[in-house]
Amino acid sequence: MTDHSVVLGAGIAGLLAAAALADTSRVVTVVERDRLPDNPSQRRGIPQGPHLHSLLSRGWHTIEELVPGLIDDVVAAGGHVLDDARLGARMHIQNGPYAFNRTDPVADPAALATYLVTRPLLEWALRHRVAALPNVIIKDGHDIGELVSGKPGRITGVTINDRRTGAMKTLDADLVIDATGRATRTPRLLETLGYDRAPRQSFTVRGVYYSQQLAIPDQDSFPERLVLVVPPGSAGRGGLAAGEHGTWTLTIATHADERSAPPTTLADMLALAVKFAPSHIHPALRRAVPLSDVEVYRYPGGTWHRYDRCARNPDGLLVIGDALCCLDPIHGQGITMAARHAQTLRTHLRERKGVDPQRFYQSLTRMIAPVWASNQPPGQTSDRGVKDKVRRRAFQWSLRKMLEAADDIVVTERLVRIVNMVDPPQRLLEPRILARVAAYHLRKALPLSASCLRTKAHS
Repeated sequence: MTDHSVVLGAGIAGLLAAAALADTSRVVTVVERDRLPDNPSQRRGIPQGPHLHSLLSRGWHTIEELVPGLIDDVVAAGGHVLDDARLGARMHIQNGPYAFNRTDPVADPAALATYLVTRPLLEWALRHRVAALPNVIIKDGHDIGELVSGKPGRITGVTINDRRTGAMKTLDADLVIDATGRATRTPRLLETLGYDRAPRQSFTVRGVYYSQQLAIPDQDSFPERLVLVVPPGSAGRGGLAAGEHGTWTLTIATHADERSAPPTTLADMLALAVKFAPSHIHPALRRAVPLSDVEVYRYPGGTWHRYDRCARNPDGLLVIGDALCCLDPIHGQGITMAARHAQTLRTHLRERKGVDPQRFYQSLTRMIAPVWASNQPPGQTSDRGVKDKVRRRAFQWSLRKMLEAADDIVVTERLVRIVNMVDPPQRLLEPRILARVAAYHLRKALPLSASCLRTKAHS
């Protein structure tokens, strides 16, 4: 049991960390720069807020474990529940030219359940739950100053500044959690205390999101509540998701170096939407009404601060969420990973009296590494030799063959479970799955072979 824990940042990662700390700390203080709204609305510190958020099934299950009752809250506030046995009942998901089985039922629909809400509602509902915990205090409107090291090799607190009055205060803490996101200052703050900066890995994508909130008067003319498409041959994404109170979010994700003119009006957005949305949705889309301007969010790529590789990390300080590892948001994995970081924090706190930073970062590294590898853009992989290149190409070929076989519902379900982080990627290599993939390609090859024989016989 710690006496006082401090969480820096009241975004989703910070709130989940506070929930994880609440049952092992006497008091948890969450410090946030923004003045937090008392209703679901956008705020300055979350520039990605107006854009489509695709929270994976594993993320929903993990958040519900950390904050019981949250799913009921977001559904009661107007969120949509997608838990159909047939994956295509209310979702249209497509990856390039590969089609998934949308008609046969999956064996375990509960594991793949997802819930559609806007980012502001999700964060507001989460903050409402966490703030209601009797030992959690949220201090908004405060800047974070310096880390305090009152003992050798240990962080013992942090200074904060009231943005309204300018008053500075030191919060003493047994444990400080940095959940401040991509703009984390921890590497620099540790350097001022005499620690080496953590090694850093990164990749560049120069990504950009264009999003607009819509009302679709004819929304009941089609069943889909979620559309996510990677157009064939494209590095971008197209998304359309229902939200609470009849709002929809239309998002076009692309890369800034693409030469097409950026969309600035609803007409521009709809012209792009009809390129990826199923054709039966087009008539309703054309009658959509804008509820906002086109919002733009740019991000350079991904960064992983490798605290696990530091020669020494101070006790009393941990870094989680995007402050530790920010991914390419085009894959929709960020919130799920933040939830898993908080879950790992809770596990370490429950199993031991305190958290050993090195052991904690090693646990997260095992979790992050395969996701980080999957985020690498083409041409930025770090193959160290011929064996690495051969292994990567063999994996890409195998994955392509599995995607081609996704008309098989068993293959579809396994792929969707892996994308949603319900299953680890290695479960694609189970004999049962490989046998079904092989059977699919054999069935496909037999008619072709028979056709070739008939052609030869007539020649």
